[in-house]
Amino acid sequence: MTASCRKAGRGDARARLRTGLVCALTILLAACSGSGPPPVGNDFLLPLAPRVPWIPLESDLAASDLAAAALASDRQGLSTALTDVRHADDVHKGEDLEALCTDLAHATLDDPKAYREASKDLKAGFGTDPALQARLDIAVEDDLLDLAWARRRDTWEVYWARTFNAASKPAGQAIFSGGMAAPLTLATSAANYLASFSNDEPLNTFDRQALALRKQYLRLHPDAEDAEKVQKQVAGAQKKLVETMHWRRTKSARRALRGGQNRFAIYEASRALHWGPNEEVDEIIAQADANLAVERALRSRSLTADTPHDARHAPAHALAVELLLTSSTGKALSEQSVRDLASRADGPGRDEARFVFAMMQQEAGYENAARETLAKLARQDGSAMARHAGHLVDDPWQDPYGAFRELRARKRREEVKWRVMGNYAFRSRYPNLPRPIAVALEAPGLAQTILTSPLRLIFGRWNKGPDFHKATAVLGYRYLARSPNGPNTHEVMGWLFDYEESQGNHGAALRLADFMPEVSLDKRHELSEETSEQALTHAAQIRRPDQRTRMLREATREFPETESGRKAGLQVRSELEEATPQMIRMTRGFLKENPRIAGRSALGLNPALLNGKIHDGELHPYGVAFVGGQTLRFDFVAESGDEDDPPERRYRDVSADRLAQLAAMLDEMSRRNQLIDPEDSLVPDGDRDAFLERARLGLLAKPDRRPTAQSTYVYRSMRERYGLVRGRESVLPFDLVFQGDFQDFRLGAYPRWRMPKETPDAFLYR
Repeated sequence: MTASCRKAGRGDARARLRTGLVCALTILLAACSGSGPPPVGNDFLLPLAPRVPWIPLESDLAASDLAAAALASDRQGLSTALTDVRHADDVHKGEDLEALCTDLAHATLDDPKAYREASKDLKAGFGTDPALQARLDIAVEDDLLDLAWARRRDTWEVYWARTFNAASKPAGQAIFSGGMAAPLTLATSAANYLASFSNDEPLNTFDRQALALRKQYLRLHPDAEDAEKVQKQVAGAQKKLVETMHWRRTKSARRALRGGQNRFAIYEASRALHWGPNEEVDEIIAQADANLAVERALRSRSLTADTPHDARHAPAHALAVELLLTSSTGKALSEQSVRDLASRADGPGRDEARFVFAMMQQEAGYENAARETLAKLARQDGSAMARHAGHLVDDPWQDPYGAFRELRARKRREEVKWRVMGNYAFRSRYPNLPRPIAVALEAPGLAQTILTSPLRLIFGRWNKGPDFHKATAVLGYRYLARSPNGPNTHEVMGWLFDYEESQGNHGAALRLADFMPEVSLDKRHELSEETSEQALTHAAQIRRPDQRTRMLREATREFPETESGRKAGLQVRSELEEATPQMIRMTRGFLKENPRIAGRSALGLNPALLNGKIHDGELHPYGVAFVGGQTLRFDFVAESGDEDDPPERRYRDVSADRLAQLAAMLDEMSRRNQLIDPEDSLVPDGDRDAFLERARLGLLAKPDRRPTAQSTYVYRSMRERYGLVRGRESVLPFDLVFQGDFQDFRLGAYPRWRMPKETPDAFLYR
């Protein structure tokens, strides 16, 4: 009995031990693998840092006096307060206070040049705050004359780069491709280099920027010591500017005159005269006026009408009356009128009869026969109706099918020409040189392009070239709109179907397939899948939630049988369930990179959420988001511990003070980072700025639920933007280029000098 009890006792002890070990192991595994929000008692938002009462000391009072003196433009007070700041020595005086106060005193100087010199001296002896250092750099570099010389140096660098590249490229190609063709290659490159100067304007973009900067300098400093020297530079550049504008407008006026656009030619010539008199411009205006006079004479002649009342014109009068009566009712002409028109092959009014007969053919549905009748009438010299018939035949609005057929053939020829001749098919590289010289310069390259065209057709068939038939498609749709049941509808629709499918416009091809019985059901299903997938892709690019949801709903309604249509329906449901007035998100990487935003002076995020340990509740890479009103959304790593899984979300309503401090710190740090590192740019977003401004003012008690007020901005860290290592531009002024072309078997390696970059405002001076 005793042995049995001891045996049972040992068995119970082992069972309890096994149970305890299993429970401990379970708890340990859950602690190691589990995630989600922090445990109870470890909230993910900490109280904000208390505001410590600030008793002003000597440095605070001196800085306050300095700010008041700066606002009042009190020079004596500024000097006294700045001296007090420099002599102050207490615990409130930070490292940057003296430099900031000195910069504030410098900012009150009336002379910008003096402010730049003072900023340069301050920058030389200051190296504490990177933001202040960057701001001083901007102030020092904001010298109008220095900027003008920088733009002038850019012009010289362009000329040098062009010269360097013209020599290095053919030399590198000659070394790798063989020395036999080296002399010809170098000679061709030299000729093209000299011819390239024909495309230069008297005053290029960089020099126009320099001219504007120097003009601004003279306007701000008319009594400067170097004003006379700058004025001479402005006068020389202004003369070149006049030549440039005359050359541009005259060239445009000549082109318009050759194209028969007489009014536009006069307009462009008048713009040229704005820059001063020019004899060639006067000749263009005189020629255009003469052409317009001829057009007016012809137009006035066409308005004249013969009004005899003899018996010979009675049939014509009866026909005119019948046309007026039937045109408004849609009735057909009488049989007698049709017989009169058919019998009037010769004699007076035969051309008018043919024109009316063509209109009858058109209205009866015989548009091809009507087109032939009008084409024959348009070719008759001396006929009063030839101009009217020609207008109906040649105008794309009046005869879209004829224009469609003609343009389709012309664009096919252009496409073949482009396949054979490449870029030489449409324009000359040197349009300002005489045509024979330009052809002679381009002949070697053109001959090589033509000889290697079979290789391009083989190797370049997968490269998408220009869309030659876009205008043809417009004419095709115009014809379908005017003649949905016309005799050529099936032909045009088949061509449009093939065109839209080749361009990847699956939705348009599907709409055309609805009117084409020969398209199989399998093809229609394939087009439906591709169209719904395109709609899903386009919807993801729309920022406004209402427009995005509407597109998704349309995709679901129109393509319910497709997989993409089903996904669109699920996405609509998801967006409606998770819709928020705002979605301004700060990623986990951004919060780690900017600890002041995550700290207790702004967001007050628990540091345990950013320590990289999953078991105590790690923040998901999605981070924290403003979702509207005073609500924040926190995304935590899911319980699986895998960051690729959807996050576990928590919503928290925060106080207006916490939200105001967070918005203010977020704006301050973002702009500071942008000032220190230009690549850390703050993308413009008006809705984001409006929301953060309302947050700073404490006006978010009532969320703004308008779709037009939503922002989907994301604050990302620099590593999330550029990866582990950011790409940097080489310190060398040139790039090493290794060239290999399997289409013409041309190899080469050479240095290529980089062209100077344009400034952001360069587009204003083109």
